Amino acid sequence: MTGSAIAVIGAGMIGAAHAFGYKVAIDRFSRKIGGLRLKTVCDANGELAAAMAATWGFETIASDWKSVLADPDIGIVSICLPNFLHAEVTLAALAAGMHVICEKPLALDAATAAQIYKASQAASTVSATVFNYRRIPAVAAMQRLIESGEIGDLVNALVQYESEYAADPQLPHSWRYERNRAGPGALLDIGTHAVDVARFLCGEVEEIAGAIATISIRQRFLPAGASIGHNHVELSSESRRVDNDDVMSALLRFANGCQGTFLASRVAVGMGNSLTIAITGTKGAVRYSSRTPAHYEIAHFDGSGQSPFAIVANNPTLPFAGLLPVPHDGVAIGYAEVFGFMIQEFLEAIANGHPMTNGSILDGLRASEILDAIQQAADTNQPAKVKHAAA
Repeated sequence: MTGSAIAVIGAGMIGAAHAFGYKVAIDRFSRKIGGLRLKTVCDANGELAAAMAATWGFETIASDWKSVLADPDIGIVSICLPNFLHAEVTLAALAAGMHVICEKPLALDAATAAQIYKASQAASTVSATVFNYRRIPAVAAMQRLIESGEIGDLVNALVQYESEYAADPQLPHSWRYERNRAGPGALLDIGTHAVDVARFLCGEVEEIAGAIATISIRQRFLPAGASIGHNHVELSSESRRVDNDDVMSALLRFANGCQGTFLASRVAVGMGNSLTIAITGTKGAVRYSSRTPAHYEIAHFDGSGQSPFAIVANNPTLPFAGLLPVPHDGVAIGYAEVFGFMIQEFLEAIANGHPMTNGSILDGLRASEILDAIQQAADTNQPAKVKHAAA
């Protein structure tokens, strides 16, 4: 029987986001979950681990994730490692009887994600995939509107995630640019979020009608020392090839007849880190941009020839908005706050002994299946069916 102390495995920028989420939520659940506390930060880079532990108040650090899973005090684990380590550590944590929340993507391919799903079903603990964009109040409100039939039958959807982090050729080479360690590039790294949001809002994807991949920066220099996240560091004179996509676009066919346009780019100059959603139905349309996080927009068909969009500002009635420190009309939502909502949902599931359904391991598997089909369509220049494993 494991304890209820918390460990974050991976002390990079996403590990820090998880630490923030736990720090915000821990007092709310300490009476419901006995022994809940911030115990260990684990990272092979001891300096990073020590800095994160000091910043957020963890008791200790570790360099070996296996030692973390062997600690009887620890029962709650966030896995914030590079993509190629997600499956191995998640499977080990489930086998050790831990509650586990794993960063996206759940695995490098759907076959491995299916193994994780099977293991999660056999475990008695709570497990989840990190899909934090579902918890943006505006996005969650749009999902409820769509599900209620407010905009009618869905006709088409545009979902795109555009980021600029890799546009600079002087950014150092890392695991993110190697297909055997990162999987597909922009498709898996940020496209996973866009795919999950598309499925969250519009339902299951049954076919990829076509896809195009582009590598725009084909060589990058290795860092001269340690690097973290997307930071610039001193470069060595040795370079390596980039062998996964910088840009991926695709046409999606949903099971309900809706068609979708998908884009993931890590070299989108001027876009920073932006998620854009626009969905049209037979009775109306909704749209959202993470660049204007204080509202979403909705239009109802009125026969005028150009039905106007109305702004719906964040307000305490929207999903998750009540968790904000200032849940007032029009208050913007920060990226870190959405991680806080996610961690609170995870801890609530643990406290109440029920499964995580919003961003489950099954959601991670379904996203992997769509991503595999997009990559297949790009590789073969042919349509690809989305192959669903039995749930």
